[in-house]
Amino acid sequence: MSKAVDRWMAGRALLHEADPRIAELVDAEPGLDPDLLFDGLPSDLWGALVLQVIGQQLSLAAAAAILGRLEALQGDRMPTPAELLATDTETLRGIGMSRAKAAYLHDLAARLEDGRLDLDRLRTLDDDAARASLIEVKGVGRFTADGVLMLALRRPDVWPAADLALRRAVERIWGLEPPASIEEIDALGERFRPWRTLAAAYLYSSTES
Repeated sequence: MSKAVDRWMAGRALLHEADPRIAELVDAEPGLDPDLLFDGLPSDLWGALVLQVIGQQLSLAAAAAILGRLEALQGDRMPTPAELLATDTETLRGIGMSRAKAAYLHDLAARLEDGRLDLDRLRTLDDDAARASLIEVKGVGRFTADGVLMLALRRPDVWPAADLALRRAVERIWGLEPPASIEEIDALGERFRPWRTLAAAYLYSSTES
């Protein structure tokens, strides 16, 4: 049986040459695979969108707990857009969502139901166009859109500079004065194109370690 192709191999080599600090992370974990790192999180577009909206300004553990309670409302499965749209705001607040997030999820579900957002079409768009399409949804900004591009679409060149966890890791690794701006984080990430997802995965992994 042939060994599976490692789609991140060229990326690790580029990162190793791009910056000595991230080279240290690559040397410490030479086999890191973002696809495995993100396993266990919703990988379908609908589930990833719901998790990213719920997770705004929350830890991953807190977001996952709320997602679990949302699934429990439908017999331990993810509700369909129609089912979520039919779930009233007070029920969503009762499982831990804010009123604002309930409104965001209702808007998302409504757009999927009436066709304003087409997930099949979204898969065919390049990163910038997919991000722009997602940001049209109420309450969806760069943080949420980038999370979907990484988790569900598994795009290799996403740099989620709006994610506080990534920003804190960059501040620590590169000794930036906190709080570093999104613009600073974006500028630093340019050296890692076209493998910024891999660079981000190394930074997330370093934080967990």
